[in-house]
Amino acid sequence: MDLKQMEYFKTIVDQGSINQAAKILHMSQPPLSMSIKKLEDELGALLLIRGNKHISLTEAGKIFYQRSCSILELADSTASEVSKAGSQRTFALGLTPSTIPVVSDMLARFSNTFPEVKYRIYDGSTLELSHLLDTDALDAAFLRTPFATGALKSIPIRKEPMVAAIPKALLTSSIKLKSRDYITLEELSTFPISIYRRYQQLLEDTMSAEGFTLNIFSLCDDTRTSLLWVRNKKAVAVYPLSLKDDSGEDFIILPIKCKSLETSILFVYPSENGKTSELVRDFLPFIS
Repeated sequence: MDLKQMEYFKTIVDQGSINQAAKILHMSQPPLSMSIKKLEDELGALLLIRGNKHISLTEAGKIFYQRSCSILELADSTASEVSKAGSQRTFALGLTPSTIPVVSDMLARFSNTFPEVKYRIYDGSTLELSHLLDTDALDAAFLRTPFATGALKSIPIRKEPMVAAIPKALLTSSIKLKSRDYITLEELSTFPISIYRRYQQLLEDTMSAEGFTLNIFSLCDDTRTSLLWVRNKKAVAVYPLSLKDDSGEDFIILPIKCKSLETSILFVYPSENGKTSELVRDFLPFIS
C-alpha cells in the first residue's frame, strides 16, 4: 500500500466511477481496476462495490477513504512545509564578543529590509570563527585584528584605540589620572595588567618600541574576563574601546595615548573563485 494507491482510490470515490477516475488520472481503466484489486488483496478487505455505472463503498471502504484523505492531506502539507523550509535563506554569521556592540545596528537594519532571512549566530573567538570560515561553516563573520585573513575577503569596519580600566585603589599620589582623559604608556607600565592573550603581543611590542615593559598580572581568553581583576582591585584591564563600560565607583576608564595601539573590526567572508554568496552580497550595503 502506498500513497499512489490511496490517490487512485480517493479519485474513484470522488468521481463515483472507475471509468471517470481513469480519465482524471490520465490512464486506462484496466490498470486502475487492477491497482484497486491489488490494494484490496493487500488489505484483505473489499473496499468497493462495483455497479454497472457507479461504485459504492463498503464499511471497510468508508474507513479507508477517510484515512486516505487525511494521509494524502498530511503528505501534501508536509511536502509544502519541507519545500518552504528548503527555500528559506539562513545567514550563518560569526561574532566575537567584542564586535557585538558595533554590528548590532547593521544586523537590525538588514533584518528590517530582509524579514524572511533567518539566522544562525555563532559566538566564538577570532581563531574559532576563522576556522569555521575556512571550512565553509559560516557565510561571514565579524572579527577583530590581529589575525591573518589568508584567502578570506575582508572589509574594514572600524579602527578602535585600546582603553585602560583602572581601579582607583591602585592610583597613587604620583599618578593623578582623575583629572585627565587619557593614560600614557609610561604610566601604564607602572600597573599590573590583565589582558586577553591575543592582544598581548600587540601591547608588548608597542610598549617595547617606546622603551617600556609590560607587567602582566593575568592573561585570559575573553576580553570581558579581564575586568574581573579590575573589580577586585588587583590589576588594570586593557581592551578595545567598543567594550568600554561605564566607570564604576571603584575604577575609571581612560583611552591609552598611543596612535599605534589600536585594533580593527573586519567583516570577513569566503569568496571562492571570486564569487560571493547571495546573502553576503545582500548584506554588504548595510556595512557602515
